Amino acid sequence: MATAMDQERVESIKAGGIAALTGTAVSAVVVLLTPNLMSLYPLTAGTVIPLLTAGTVPDLLTAGTVRIAIATVCAFLFGVTYRYVVRNDSNPHLRSGAVGAFALTRSLGQLESMTPSDLTLSGALPFVLPIVESFGLFLSIRLVLDLGLKQQWFQPFESD
Repeated sequence: MATAMDQERVESIKAGGIAALTGTAVSAVVVLLTPNLMSLYPLTAGTVIPLLTAGTVPDLLTAGTVRIAIATVCAFLFGVTYRYVVRNDSNPHLRSGAVGAFALTRSLGQLESMTPSDLTLSGALPFVLPIVESFGLFLSIRLVLDLGLKQQWFQPFESD
């Protein structure tokens, strides 16, 4: 017999799954539309798999795959957390705050791993890309999760 706690877990997994699917799709589109910008990011296959030569097609393919995989995991965690943050509340600041917190955490982590030479290549572009990408990713997920709540694809967390 399923308990209330088990049902809450199922609802959280549903929210996380919806978010992960959305995050994967958004991240894949970004990677596919901006392959020449991949070299501006600090995470390349050259740092993940040193055996590959930087700048090769397999290098960019691997870097893109790694970026999509990381975005998928971040999206899943965001979906689970978002469900708990918004509960039955219609406060827009909670929703925006969750997006902002996840986007800043993800983008600042990317910026932290950059070397000084990465930062001087193109002026402000290396700073702006991770931030814009992260905000776009989590805002897209938020919109889909809000739709999911409205359509009852999953239930909000019931606070006591």
